[in-house]
Amino acid sequence: MSQTERSITEEQLAALVEKYLEPHQPPDYRLKVLREGMRRDDDWWYVVVQPDKENVRSYDYYGRLTEAELDLQEAEHLSVLLVPVLPG
Repeated sequence: MSQTERSITEEQLAALVEKYLEPHQPPDYRLKVLREGMRRDDDWWYVVVQPDKENVRSYDYYGRLTEAELDLQEAEHLSVLLVPVLPG
């Protein structure tokens, strides 16, 4: 486990996820980090992400989450899985 993984807080991680999601945001809705859904399991962080409007098909944004995940893992050396959830 790297020093970054040991010392990062949930709030810091949420801010990083939001930063790396920004370039991948869809034009007609926003993907939001649900802080209450964040969990850590050993070296991995699980961060729940949800669109801010209903009737969004999950496959419409899965690729965006994957791209943001890869960018964040490469740049920050954190093991993060962005977990999609639909509103409702």
